[in-house]
Amino acid sequence: MHKFAALLVIGVYVLPCPASAKGEGVGLWMEGTVSNLHVADDQIHFMLTGRFWFEQYRGAKRSSVEVDGRRGLSVTVTQAQPFFAKHTDWRAGAIREEGSLSTLVKAAARTNRVMRFQLLDARVDFGSDGSFAVESAKVIRATDDDLR
Repeated sequence: MHKFAALLVIGVYVLPCPASAKGEGVGLWMEGTVSNLHVADDQIHFMLTGRFWFEQYRGAKRSSVEVDGRRGLSVTVTQAQPFFAKHTDWRAGAIREEGSLSTLVKAAARTNRVMRFQLLDARVDFGSDGSFAVESAKVIRATDDDLR
C-alpha cells in the first residue's frame, strides 16, 4: 500500500489529508560504469555511464522505460539499511554493513567494472535541456564482483 497526499473537498474548503493507493509498484534500476567519484559522509556522488530504467509488473506483464545514459548520468546515492551485495548474475547475495556501498563503488571506479543498482526513495530530475540526473536515492542492492 503506497501513501500519497490528497486533497479533501468539503463544501468550499480544500483540506490536505493522507490517502492510500493500491498498486503494484515501480522498480528503479541503473547499471553502468562509475567515474568522477566523490564520497562525502554517507553521500556518494558519481557519473554513471550506462542506463537507468523504471520497471513495473502487472501480473506477469513487464513494462519498462529506459533512460539512455551513455553520455553519463549524474548520480547521488546513500546506502539503504538493510543493504545487499549481490553476485553479478544477481542470484546470490549477502547483507552488508554500513559503509559497504562506498567500498564497492570505489572498487568499481578503479577497475572500470559495470555495476547494477536497485534504488529506493529516488528523486530524479528531468532537465529542460534533455538531461537526466538522480538527485538522491537509497541503494538497497548493488553488484559485488568479488562476492563469493
